[in-house]
Amino acid sequence: MKHEYLNWMTENTPSRWCNDSGIMDDLENALSCGAIGCTSNPPLSYEALTTDAERYKAAISSISGKLSADDRVVELLGVVVVPIAARLEDLYYRSKGQYGYVRSQVQPKISSNAAAMYRQGLKISSWAPNIMVKIPGTAAGMQTIEELAADGIPTTPTVCPTVSQIVAAAEANERGIKRALAAGKTPAASTAAIVQGRLQDYLSVLNQERNAGLSKDDLDYAILAVTKRCFQIMKDRGYSQILMPAAFRSAKQVAGLVGAEVHMSIHPRFQAEVIRADNEGLIQRRIAIDDPIDVDCVNRVARALPEFSLAYEPDALRPEQFDSFGATAMTLDGFDKTGWQKLYTI
Repeated sequence: MKHEYLNWMTENTPSRWCNDSGIMDDLENALSCGAIGCTSNPPLSYEALTTDAERYKAAISSISGKLSADDRVVELLGVVVVPIAARLEDLYYRSKGQYGYVRSQVQPKISSNAAAMYRQGLKISSWAPNIMVKIPGTAAGMQTIEELAADGIPTTPTVCPTVSQIVAAAEANERGIKRALAAGKTPAASTAAIVQGRLQDYLSVLNQERNAGLSKDDLDYAILAVTKRCFQIMKDRGYSQILMPAAFRSAKQVAGLVGAEVHMSIHPRFQAEVIRADNEGLIQRRIAIDDPIDVDCVNRVARALPEFSLAYEPDALRPEQFDSFGATAMTLDGFDKTGWQKLYTI
C-alpha cells in the first residue's frame, strides 16, 4: 500500500501514526510511509504468530515447556515484539526516545489485579528499552500505570473507551512522573490509547438491540467528538502523555484528527480505507482538528444512547466504575477470547 495521505499528514502536520499490526511485512510497509512505531495486543500477537509461523518457529520452540500456560503466553508475546523492538531501535535512538516504540499488553483477565499487572509489566519492559507496556484503563490499571511511570517504564494505557479513563490515566502518569523525578529517575514516554472503535462497537450493539435508529455516520462523528474532547482536555491541562487514537472505524475519523499532536494507531485494514477515501475524494488534505464538532449529532446520539454521555463527559465515571462500563468489559473479554485464549494453543 502507498500511503500518500498518511505521508502527507506526517510531513505537513504534527500528527503521527503507528502501525496497528504485529506482522513484520505490515510494519515494513508502514515505516516506508512515515509510521513512527507499532502497536500490538493479544489478538494481533496471535495473528502475527499464525500468519508468519515460519519466521517464529525457532523462537517458539525455544520456550521452556515448564512454564505455566499464562507465563508461556507472555513469552509468546515477546517472540513477536522483541524483533519489532529491534527493528525500531534505530528510530528510537535517533529520535531520543520520542518515537520507535512497540507496545505489548498484559493479560486481560488480570485487569483488576494491580500487583499482577505490575509484575507482568516489569517482565515485558525488560525485553527492550523501546517497549511500552499496555495497561488496561481499569481502576487497578490506574494504580499500575502510576507505579510503572514511577519506575521510569514507558506505558500505554489502553482499553480506555471514555474521556474519564483517559483523564484518569493522564493523572496517574503525572503522579508517577513526580515520583520518578523525586527518586532521581528519568521519566519515560507514555501514549494513552483512546480505543474509540471499541466504544463505537459497543454503541453499535446497543443501537441495534434497542432499535435506536442511529446511522453509521452518526456513530462515526460522535466517536470522533469523544476523541477530540480527549485531545482538547489533555492539551489544555498540559499532560505529559500523548493521546493515541486507536481502533478506527472510518477514514473520516482519521481525517478529522489531522493537525492534532497525536500518535494514531491505524490497522492495515483502515490504512487501506484511508487510501481508498483519499483516491475517491472522500477526505481532504487539510488541518481538521479545530473544526467544530457536530453538536446536533452528539446530542442525537446522547438522547438515543445514554451510555454515550458516560463516555463523552469527563467526570461521568469514577475509577470504581471503569471496569463495569460496557465498552471496557466487552473489549477486555474480546482480547481474552480472541487473543490470550488462542495463544494458549500455540
